Amino acid sequence: MTDVFSVSSLEEYIKIVERFSPNFSLSRGQGSDLPLFPSALRRDQDGMRLYSKTTIQSFLEDFKFNSQMYIEGASTYHENDWLIHAQHFGVPTCLLDFTYSHLVSLMFALEKAFDYDQDDEDNAVVWLLDPEALNLKTIGRKEIINLSEEAIDSVRRFEHPFVVNSRKNNARMMAQNGLFVYFQYDANALQETDGADKFLKKIEIPHIKTKEMLKTLYILGMRFSSIYPELSSISKDIILKNRVLESYKQEENDDGY
Repeated sequence: MTDVFSVSSLEEYIKIVERFSPNFSLSRGQGSDLPLFPSALRRDQDGMRLYSKTTIQSFLEDFKFNSQMYIEGASTYHENDWLIHAQHFGVPTCLLDFTYSHLVSLMFALEKAFDYDQDDEDNAVVWLLDPEALNLKTIGRKEIINLSEEAIDSVRRFEHPFVVNSRKNNARMMAQNGLFVYFQYDANALQETDGADKFLKKIEIPHIKTKEMLKTLYILGMRFSSIYPELSSISKDIILKNRVLESYKQEENDDGY
């Protein structure tokens, strides 16, 4: 069973992460404690898959057909490059994002902190992953597979999830310092993979504690525009700034200043 830890502050989060082996170099933050499935393989409340194999493939083909005029150098793209590019623009794929930055993961986990109710009993989570241990367990080799160099058929021969990287073909990938876990259509959720206790650790953050942690990250200079280098992130940062300042004003009023 995967080790589970609970934290209520940035200080506690950092202390927990420091306890882990440096081999747990990847992480993923989520606002809710959902199964570790990529978007294309998620299920509904009855456990039924949202998309068929044919539908998932059609998503990628439609993206390739309609996006080439917007992408410089698209004619040189490897099949797997298209898969990665589609993932970063919100197309459902078989890839699950991870990052080398545990603070970026925390920012993802806390993103909706100001939207939670005071009596919310759910948790945000950060998963930490040992990529070499996962790949050794599932494909029999420690090294991370480079999708930009592997033929698509050679990747599809593996049965279980494994860690992959690629050339950084957009600014968002560069900023997030990210790579992926690749899933086959019939794979289990990552935390349900055999031997998950050897390569996964889980940090839970009660929703009622996320606001203060996000405020601390903001004061330390973390911004959404640093993670998502795009105009929409500037809007997020403007809204976050307002919410943080209003929260501090409310605290001052409550204290009678």
